[in-house]
Amino acid sequence: MPFDNLNHIAHCKTHKNKFEFTMTLQKLLGGNYKWWYILTFYTKSSGSGVYGFVFGQISQILQILTIVYIWLINGSSSQIITYLIVGRIYKALSETFFSETLGVEIINGQITRHLILPQDYFKLSLLRDVGRRAFYNFARASIFLIAIFVYFNSIDFSRFTFSNILLLLIFIPITFINTFYIEYIVGSQAFFISDKRTYTGIRKAYEGISGILSGVLIPLDKLPFYNIIQFLPTSWIVHHPIQIYLGKYDTNQTILVFVGGLAWCLVLYILAKIVFKLGLKKNESVGL
Repeated sequence: MPFDNLNHIAHCKTHKNKFEFTMTLQKLLGGNYKWWYILTFYTKSSGSGVYGFVFGQISQILQILTIVYIWLINGSSSQIITYLIVGRIYKALSETFFSETLGVEIINGQITRHLILPQDYFKLSLLRDVGRRAFYNFARASIFLIAIFVYFNSIDFSRFTFSNILLLLIFIPITFINTFYIEYIVGSQAFFISDKRTYTGIRKAYEGISGILSGVLIPLDKLPFYNIIQFLPTSWIVHHPIQIYLGKYDTNQTILVFVGGLAWCLVLYILAKIVFKLGLKKNESVGL
């Protein structure tokens, strides 16, 4: 009984501390507290289905191990091997698959329950996806660390410095938002088609093209038309951040990459809103 009482007291104190923290946060954030609640709600709920997620990553880790092996047996340098492995880990930390969520919600008509809510749908979508990806991106990146152990002797560890890692961490939000709005544009294509299988084909095509144009499969500077490809928004998904990490860019070039990433976030945001509104307008007469 004494232990039960102690547990009850500890539980009450914990509950009280959480309540006081919540009330304090509500006062500080005011009307914006709802966005914090949405973010934390989807972060907590993203932990479900962990085992299924882990098993689902087996093909992904086999893919990166195979890709690196092919480059390795063809005499690639340690910098390229480092680029491919660190690039895959970085992409895992900053990726989003929102086009899948948005496309399904549009085709099934589930998007209407979000549109009638009294808040900005773009902000709701972004925070909802940040919450969902917070756990999965970290878990996904952790699994890809296996590649470092497998190819330990082929990696250039001279680039594993605090400053380089810090630059990558700072760049993650830019890459995430950049990718999110690209996915938003892809997902909005579901407004213009009625067949779910057709949309799945569009999304698969995007994944294949993005895998090449982002540099996650092949370093972009090894591709033809690199002088054009390097300015596409997809090159900010992997290529430019990893070039910074490898020390290929000087200070001025690094600043330009950051500015370019922010500029693409703005441009893609505008394009995503335009395409989304066009899709809504197309469907408003017949309903979603």
